[in-house]
Amino acid sequence: MKHKSYLHRLLQKMFASFFYNLILVTKRSVELTRKACQKWGAVQHNGGPMTLGVGTVTKPCFLTEKLVDFQAVFWLLTLLATASTLMLWFSVSTLYGVEQDGGEHGFSHWLTRLRRSIDLVSDPNQRVSIRSKDIRYGETDELCEESDFAGSDGNVTLHMNWTELYHAEEEVLRTSTNSIRNYLKTDNKLVQSMYFDAAHGGRRPRRKQPPTSVADALSEGVLIDDYYYVSGGHWIPATCHPRWKVAVIVPFRDRYFQLPIFLRNIVPFLKRQKLEFGIYVIEQANELEFNRAMLMNVGFQQALNFTHWDCFIFHDVDHLPLNDANYYGCSHMPRHFISGADRWNYKLQYSFFFGAVTGFTRSQIQKFNGFPNAYWGWGGEDDDILIRIQANGFFKTRPWGVTGFYNVIAEHHKSAPKNKKRVCLLDYARERLKTDGLSNLIYPPVRVSLTPLYTNIAVNITNLAWNPAWTVCTRDYRRAKKEEVVGWKFE
Repeated sequence: MKHKSYLHRLLQKMFASFFYNLILVTKRSVELTRKACQKWGAVQHNGGPMTLGVGTVTKPCFLTEKLVDFQAVFWLLTLLATASTLMLWFSVSTLYGVEQDGGEHGFSHWLTRLRRSIDLVSDPNQRVSIRSKDIRYGETDELCEESDFAGSDGNVTLHMNWTELYHAEEEVLRTSTNSIRNYLKTDNKLVQSMYFDAAHGGRRPRRKQPPTSVADALSEGVLIDDYYYVSGGHWIPATCHPRWKVAVIVPFRDRYFQLPIFLRNIVPFLKRQKLEFGIYVIEQANELEFNRAMLMNVGFQQALNFTHWDCFIFHDVDHLPLNDANYYGCSHMPRHFISGADRWNYKLQYSFFFGAVTGFTRSQIQKFNGFPNAYWGWGGEDDDILIRIQANGFFKTRPWGVTGFYNVIAEHHKSAPKNKKRVCLLDYARERLKTDGLSNLIYPPVRVSLTPLYTNIAVNITNLAWNPAWTVCTRDYRRAKKEEVVGWKFE
């Protein structure tokens, strides 16, 4: 690149000029000192030579002694100046070492990593306590405005190209990335220690009294633009009071291709809506058939350990909203956020489809007993959830037209094996409403990891005991009559 070669030539000239003048100054200082000593004469002991019994020793010129001290200081300053010049060169190499096609030279990549390590020495992104509401939301009592984008004006430009997770982190966090990664080391140790104590029924001896809750442990934030960032992907508006506190729950297993793309798009999307939000990736940590609904139950319970969320949005990792007017706040819930996706030519699979991205308030989830735990494999759990909310007197809402359009990340997309018992489970779903869900949820201790953009909660879920009151479903079950679920309300 022209900029890169020009700047490197300029730096080479600066280095040559610097060392040339350094040699001249050192040589000139020695000559001036010698001439001064010759002119003023050597300073002798008591006005004459010192006798040690065998000869006469003349005390050296005091200017020569001072010159030694001067040279030591001078070379120290020279070393600092050289280090500063090298840092400037590292900055230029980092800035201009990336080619226009997006690739990096190996040497420039090494310089970038070295520069990031040096940045950790001095941290301009100091954290502040977010316990005080004045600090969390600013001194004003003003509520954050609810998004009001009109039609196509609210359309979102998605970044669908693949990227590494650490690149997505740098894209979202920008200059605060290294500081946040450094803070996460301490926060992870503290939070994981708290979970260990809870799992083993006691606390290990410590020098300091640990926090009483995860919320107390994660009580400091870094100011990034108009948001405070809290470890684990929790974002709090800094200039207004958010109308809603929203937990985004992502049931997950082996979708590492989609996850960075999802995060680099969903975080800016939610920040534009001025919501307080946190992202929780609930990972099924075994090879059993995928159980999306059971992971949703785990996510609901575990997210409440971090703060008192108003509502929960359960989001497939491969779905990206296309319009800012698709408001992720807690109004109009229960809500199905999708009116169409590119996979189905911006239509729905069927009229009463209720999957992929859905939202409920905390009290609603508690009232309809959470989500069914019996569905292992693909399909059925979303229709079961629809039956639950209708049975409890709730009306579902959905955005109109382009507002609810989504793009699906199609690359490396493999669906879980179909649940061959799903038809039978759906036909007898009503008999399990009160006894299958949060009420019978059991799982072993989870593994929590705070990352820059989300909190990962890994859990080894397993089959729960089958209630004798439930109808036993088999793979060869055949539905006698097809029933259709009705009752949609659009807003």
